[in-house]
Amino acid sequence: MNGIELEKVGRLTLRAWGLVTALVVWGLYLLTLAPTVGFWDSSEYVTTAHILGLPHPPGNPFFVLVGCVWDLLLGFTGLPVALRINALGATLSAGASFFWFLAVARIVGRFRENRHEVLVAAIVGVWIGATTFTVWTQSNLNEKVYPLSMFIVALVSYLAMAWMDEADTARGNRLLLLIALVLGLGWASHTMSLLPGLALAAFVLVHRWRAALNPRVLGLGILLIAVGYSMQFLFVPIRSAQNPIIDEADPECPTLVSAITPKRITDRYGQSKLAVACEPLALSLIRDQYAPPPITQRQAPLSAQMANYWQYFDWQWARSLPPGGRLAASILFLFLALVGLRAHLRSDRKTFVYAGTLLFTVTLLLVYYLNFKYGYSIYREEVPGIAAHEVRERDYFFVIGFQLWGIYAGLGLVSLWGGWAASAPAGVPEGRPSGFSGRHRKAAALLAVGLIPFAFNFTRADRGDERAARNWAHNMLQSVEPYAVLFTYGDNDTFPLWYLQEVEGIRRDVTVIVQTYLGTGWYHRQLRRLTTPCEPGESPEDSPTTIVCQRPFDPTTAPNLHAQADATPPTRSAVPAPGSGIDDLQGALRVPEDSVFRLSGWITGTVRGGDVVSSGDIRVFQIARQSLGDRPVYFAATAGQVWDKWQLKSHLVRHGLAFKLVDAPLEASETLVDLTGHVTAPWVPTWNDRARTGALLEDVYLVDDLLELEEWPEPSSRSSVPSAYSMAYAFQGVSEELHGNVEAAARAYRRANHFGRLANGGD
Repeated sequence: MNGIELEKVGRLTLRAWGLVTALVVWGLYLLTLAPTVGFWDSSEYVTTAHILGLPHPPGNPFFVLVGCVWDLLLGFTGLPVALRINALGATLSAGASFFWFLAVARIVGRFRENRHEVLVAAIVGVWIGATTFTVWTQSNLNEKVYPLSMFIVALVSYLAMAWMDEADTARGNRLLLLIALVLGLGWASHTMSLLPGLALAAFVLVHRWRAALNPRVLGLGILLIAVGYSMQFLFVPIRSAQNPIIDEADPECPTLVSAITPKRITDRYGQSKLAVACEPLALSLIRDQYAPPPITQRQAPLSAQMANYWQYFDWQWARSLPPGGRLAASILFLFLALVGLRAHLRSDRKTFVYAGTLLFTVTLLLVYYLNFKYGYSIYREEVPGIAAHEVRERDYFFVIGFQLWGIYAGLGLVSLWGGWAASAPAGVPEGRPSGFSGRHRKAAALLAVGLIPFAFNFTRADRGDERAARNWAHNMLQSVEPYAVLFTYGDNDTFPLWYLQEVEGIRRDVTVIVQTYLGTGWYHRQLRRLTTPCEPGESPEDSPTTIVCQRPFDPTTAPNLHAQADATPPTRSAVPAPGSGIDDLQGALRVPEDSVFRLSGWITGTVRGGDVVSSGDIRVFQIARQSLGDRPVYFAATAGQVWDKWQLKSHLVRHGLAFKLVDAPLEASETLVDLTGHVTAPWVPTWNDRARTGALLEDVYLVDDLLELEEWPEPSSRSSVPSAYSMAYAFQGVSEELHGNVEAAARAYRRANHFGRLANGGD
């Protein structure tokens, strides 16, 4: 692999220049690094890396192992765990920039003899690619596993370019085998790492097809891919058998043989898929709990999916500009990328086979394959139903493509720069043929266009003050009493709570139950074990990363209003025993007419006629009934769909951001305020514990940095989380006003208005 990258340009080799470029990119990511976790999957992946858990299917074992090792290696720094894992993402993305630099240098070096021009092309292309909006924001907050996939794709691309120069040698064969191993490992992190597959196949077949079809190389290559991917069949079920606290899909296998024995299974759409004989692992591999539809069953018209892609493309170049300016920047960089593509195609078709096929794969082909619903924020008027839209923006799926578009925009810009230099007035001195001529220097101002993404993405990509998710988790967990059951609704209002409990050790006594997982066959069984009272001599601290028994209330991690409470440990699991029938619930049922179900002596739950009640909904009812009288039962303010299914509103009392299910008659008092008729939010419970909510809002919650925000950092949680804060402060304001506390009411109203503006996009 000792090729063009070892040639000197000035005092440094191109490889050294690549390292310098990657370090600059790394510095930019670290400068804008998030100090803690974000919403959605960020908290889940940070947590599972720290405790060696299993995130959502298929489990991403390679990332979990890399993250865990990185976390341990940086333990001596004393930095927060979330910051360490975010720094891992920044480091991997910077590493991707390094390998893209070397790949671009090899490509451009094939048709430009001037090594200074090669250097500029590699620097400008990599810099623009690294500062596109989605690449940047996936690199300074470890939201998912994509920085590792970016690193894998960049490394494979460089190795492919290196192989081309040694395709007929034994070294070339070894490079192909190394690529196979890297792809296998990447596959065990995320299927995004396989995106170069089609480009590699086309490149090898066009360049040296005999090398690819060499039986020895082909057989060893397939074996090495299997070896790399094998941790999906080995690590995942072995770790699952140890019952980690986060063990999604519970892909435990009775024997190791069943985990590696191929078997075809039929998914819920009747499609036959290759998996393994171990059913839990097989269901995890095909991501059964998400029920992805077949690609032939289009979830939205292809035109709408392409429009969604263009929306995300339009974000990449000048995110902070208003729509008109942003569109102008998008058209400019699309033009530059097309110039770069044309220059590459005309100058070196051999390497274009790889890069062009990769770009096609990560754009048009990927849009078709992913088969998204209508975009989260477009076609809202034409298609108003929430279920027809994605639950969040999905630009991160196209992160490889945006990086590649940026690289090609850089090549196009350098191509124009070189053309301008060549056409400069004859009076400009040429300088050294191998260096920068006077014409190059005169035209150098054109390269400043490459700074546009950096300049106009910085404010939107900077995550240095982003603490909203961690604050939400802290505030929600501290809202509930010791040993509470806390129902949440989905990933976004759950994963940050997991992080705070498992990584920072705060309020582990609280059992967080995400309703959308209760419909699976494995989740409630894990909850049963997690909430089972400890036997004499048994302690959760004996194995803090795995499920042992109910974890104790630690007053040092709770506010005074809880620390001084009588925290009596529960006497039974929160989940009914297997014989109750809860384990056998399947599917859903439709209630033909209004039906009343008794939850306790004081509480009834009513299901509306015509409503569909899922197995998850029924398990919510059963867990609440099992817990009442033994432990407090709460619903997160964002879990309206959960309590509303059983119409429990009249039995809920607000404790800040959570609602307590009260098993007693509710009567107004100095502390307990009924706001019926005073607030216009018919879907929200109206009882407010004025004393407790006031203490939480004023003395416990972390909101100071949130009160300085002008815009909510995460669009898909904007309508839920800031609204929950706004409601809490507004209800408290009305409660204080009714009791004559004018100053306290005004303070609460000011904060309610601030969060209301954040919920409405800052308007």
